[in-house]
Amino acid sequence: MFQDVQKSESELSRRDFLTATGTAVAGAAAMGLAAQAQAGEPKPGKGGTLRIATRGDAQGLEPHRNNYYYVSNPIAWIGMGLLDLNPKLEPVPGIATSWEASKDLLTYTFKLRKGALFHNGREIDAAAVNWNFERMQDPKRTMSFVRSALVNLKETEVVDKYTLRCHLHFPSAAFPANVVYYPCHLMAPDTEEQAAVHPICAGPFKFVKWDRFALTILERFENFYETDAEGNPLPYLERIEGRPKKEDAVRLTSLRAGEIDLIDNMAYTDAATFPKRFGDKFQTWDIQALGTAFITFNLDKGPFAYSNPDGKKLRQAAAYATDLDAIDRAVFYGRGDIATGYFPSVSPWHASPEGWKGKYDPDKAKFLLKQAKAEGTVVELMAREAYPYMQQTGQLLQAMWSEVGFKVNYNIYDAPVLRQKRRERDFHADSAAGSYRFDPDGWFSRQILSNGSQTQRESGFRNDKADQLINEARKTGDTKKRLEIYRDVENIINEELPILYTHHLTLLQAGNLNIQNYTPGISGAPSTQGAGIRTAWMA
Repeated sequence: MFQDVQKSESELSRRDFLTATGTAVAGAAAMGLAAQAQAGEPKPGKGGTLRIATRGDAQGLEPHRNNYYYVSNPIAWIGMGLLDLNPKLEPVPGIATSWEASKDLLTYTFKLRKGALFHNGREIDAAAVNWNFERMQDPKRTMSFVRSALVNLKETEVVDKYTLRCHLHFPSAAFPANVVYYPCHLMAPDTEEQAAVHPICAGPFKFVKWDRFALTILERFENFYETDAEGNPLPYLERIEGRPKKEDAVRLTSLRAGEIDLIDNMAYTDAATFPKRFGDKFQTWDIQALGTAFITFNLDKGPFAYSNPDGKKLRQAAAYATDLDAIDRAVFYGRGDIATGYFPSVSPWHASPEGWKGKYDPDKAKFLLKQAKAEGTVVELMAREAYPYMQQTGQLLQAMWSEVGFKVNYNIYDAPVLRQKRRERDFHADSAAGSYRFDPDGWFSRQILSNGSQTQRESGFRNDKADQLINEARKTGDTKKRLEIYRDVENIINEELPILYTHHLTLLQAGNLNIQNYTPGISGAPSTQGAGIRTAWMA
């Protein structure tokens, strides 16, 4: 059972956790969350306006119809879910102060925080959460990404005003991660008609203004439930001005010119030298778990497919021909780690698989191609236009694979064309990446499981043993046992090669010296429990 914990500072620091064990899902909550935060001003001397330039922006305002990307869309910081995230991106109490799973992991019971409010002053009770979940599951009112988070939710039951029970289709230890604020933002039920122009949510900041890719203005929500260790209401900041700028160079120039206080990312070329060159003028925050880059092999069609008796051998040849160290140096400038599995070492879900790190062997690749009588095999390799690291990785792969005997045609496509190519299975390999997942099931069930939504559109991987393990992990409440199962899945992936993990993606955030007490989450998330923009202020 997860629940809020109240102790004195001598007993428990505000970021320590009380871990409960037993048949329910084990959990914890940070100190500093009052059962009902008192409205008021932040601690004297803390406040100010934070101007932040991000690389992205939302496509629209309606929270259930648009993806509020929690790392780089300023509008996301108006949101809160049934559960919150801590800096390690683990689900922790939010609107719900505690939750408990049944022994069969088919039912979750959430106790709600009395007095928690939407931005319009309406109390967030079980009926309001129930309305939100029913709306999120309606294909006529929401986007598929939001619906996918609740695909396993069979029905919700309002037990009483402050108790909500969720019944699932299938047992799942991952369900708490599905009801955090990304993507399941709670919005006030009586504000549906205005949601597309002025969303009313429940997060630490409230909406003021939005002009896409120009300006987002948010103001401190004076009735947000979270407090600091001394009982002062959070957040401290009075105002946030989001100024999205797509180009890396433009964001960095704006920071150096004093037009912006904080940027959420910079190009890898700049990140390699910026801390040393400008460490006396700016702060930096090194983000190690933005996501993971990988190469997807098409197992439905082409030389790497199941239909080719030597398909696995050719995938192995491509893997041996891939110099991961060279990609690390040339594309990522030595920032971040070579990937051996999906989750990096800073993640609680790092499974420590062996992977392909250190196995670069072009002679072995040539031998496998010769053994399969496949020298000169044509490979159609593609990458997405929007991300330079995907393109640059693809360029290196073209050279590396061609050197051992493949004939590689390399093309870069914009997102709509890339999606069409995937749907039509009109590619052989894809330089791709995925964002950080709050629970491993969000990766393995969608991207590796045989009937996973992304699996069918991308690799086409089919493996009975991997399917069995993924389903077993989802039904396992013990975190240590789940991690052991996922390690076995990763080993199957590294052996069968539906994908080849290449690199863990990083960010370097930078800000001026006036920003105080700002620490982003491990994926770069600016808004997490007891950290980030909730506890930052401007000196």
